[in-house]
Amino acid sequence: MRVTQSMMNSQFMRNLNLNNDRLTTYQDQLASGKKLNKPSDDPIAVGYAMRYDQQISRNDRYQRNVDDGQSQLEYVESNIGEINDILQRARELSVQGATGTIPSDARTAIANEVHQLYEQVVQIGNSKFNDRYIYNGQTTDLQPFDVANAPYQQTDSGKISYMMSEGANMEVNVLSDDLFGPPTTAGNEANSDNVFAVLKSLETALRADDAPGIEKALGKVQDRSNKIQSVWSDVGARMNRIDLITNRLKDYDTNVQGLLSKTVDVDVAEAIMNMKMAENVQQASLSTGGKIIVPTLVDFLK
Repeated sequence: MRVTQSMMNSQFMRNLNLNNDRLTTYQDQLASGKKLNKPSDDPIAVGYAMRYDQQISRNDRYQRNVDDGQSQLEYVESNIGEINDILQRARELSVQGATGTIPSDARTAIANEVHQLYEQVVQIGNSKFNDRYIYNGQTTDLQPFDVANAPYQQTDSGKISYMMSEGANMEVNVLSDDLFGPPTTAGNEANSDNVFAVLKSLETALRADDAPGIEKALGKVQDRSNKIQSVWSDVGARMNRIDLITNRLKDYDTNVQGLLSKTVDVDVAEAIMNMKMAENVQQASLSTGGKIIVPTLVDFLK
């Protein structure tokens, strides 16, 4: 095959463009810090990088759910502690009020304190987290209790679950019936272990100097305290599981972040060495091209 000057020029320009492209690629990698700046750099690696990005994004959503759920359960745990303290105080007042030698006006004073405890429990029952009522099931926009009718009010029983990892949902709310006890009906307060009804019946018995009623209320306080302890344990168990899920999510994130970095991040030392080699090759190409390309007619006329 006859090799013409035109063919040599074309081949030279093609090789020179390839060298320029290679040099540009290394310059882009060093400027961006990424091996992959466009899909054509490595289509297969780009596919892996997209999957890693999706996994990291999904993991971040799980972590946000975990953080929200953990915060809510910590708040619930704090509420349970407050209710436990209130019932402990109610128990002490019951014992004091049941003493036969205590004067009537002293029982009235104790009843007044029990009423304050009752109102405080109602306030806890209306607790909000992130501007949502947390003891009204899924009806988080409606206040569940009022002071006058708390023992009789039925709350929503919907559970709220967060997805905290792949295939792992966890309930983050505590139902009112479990914590405060099922609602009762007017006139049946003394037979109920609903915390509002218990405190109300205790207050009524104290004001009436009703010693058997006080002792009965004391028993109901103890019953509700035992059930609250059970709820408290359940919340604690859920929080422990959240800690395990958090650790797992962090390990998974570290693993995927590492894989993504290996896939897209540039090895700076290697990229600098490759760029220098590309620069040398380009310089050599230009030097060789100057010798290959035939001088122009203007050069002959000089």
